[in-house]
Amino acid sequence: MTLDIVGLGHLLYDIRCYVNDFPLPDKLAVIMGRLRFSAGGSAANSTVAASKLGLKSGIIGKVGFDEYGWSVIRSLRTQKVNLDHALVDFQNPTGVSLITVNRKGIPQFVQMIGASEPICPEEIRPNYIEDARHLHMTGLNLEALVKAAEIAKNSNLTVSFDPGRKKSELGHKTLMPLLKNIDILFVNRKEARTFLAVDANEPISNVMEKMKSKIGKDKTYIVKGGKEDVLAYSPTTKVSVSTFKVKVIDTVGAGDTFNAGFLTAFLEGKSLQDAVIYGVGCSAIKCTREGAQSSPSRLELEKFLAENKSGAKSRKLSS
Repeated sequence: MTLDIVGLGHLLYDIRCYVNDFPLPDKLAVIMGRLRFSAGGSAANSTVAASKLGLKSGIIGKVGFDEYGWSVIRSLRTQKVNLDHALVDFQNPTGVSLITVNRKGIPQFVQMIGASEPICPEEIRPNYIEDARHLHMTGLNLEALVKAAEIAKNSNLTVSFDPGRKKSELGHKTLMPLLKNIDILFVNRKEARTFLAVDANEPISNVMEKMKSKIGKDKTYIVKGGKEDVLAYSPTTKVSVSTFKVKVIDTVGAGDTFNAGFLTAFLEGKSLQDAVIYGVGCSAIKCTREGAQSSPSRLELEKFLAENKSGAKSRKLSS
């Protein structure tokens, strides 16, 4: 089966709790309601979101041979994510994220990677990637990412990468063996500055230009900003798109959902500006719901965008 998008990254079991305020040392924070349990991991979140938008999506990731692992697999299967390349580690437990979300929807994470990493390069089956249209990668051991990106580019797939917090800390020089084979880089403002080792006060427009000069002018760079505008620089176009104003419940997985919305529009041939609006719309809807994989269906997204035409203002930036 030809897939539209293949994700590569962690497969995790999310345990979430919601509190008014984050706990302080030697203080009690009371959980509102019950503990929530769901599948997680950035690549999994994006592939689920893409599936809900109508793409045929698959995942390369690893779980442990335990109850948490089978729960993750069942959840992804329910969301129609292809699992022909799901791997099982018989020695290590499934990775777990302990997530506390405050009343503003802001999360704190404690994470055990467990079986999710590493994925050895020889464990990656080339034909699974070669038969797809696009490869989307998230924070994982570098050897696996480099191998997968090489397979994808040799097969003329487009490739995107969202390094997340930890991989951004490695810096662009360390990641260049991977970055040379990507087409789209997703980062937030903090990650972008960390990526290039520039001052925290460096104007984001300067950071974008430095990314182009240091990594390559033939790529598309997307800088997400939470409530701030999303900036997108392609080889030919620069755009800025504001976010929609919604009642935020939970921002866990919002960036991953943005990536899925953007990539869905990208693979359908939409413009850079429209792709960013798709991503912003998907992310906004997800933020009104609990859980990393509570992204919208295509019908929900199209309805939301139609009803909020003036919500996300976009403008082209001068070159």
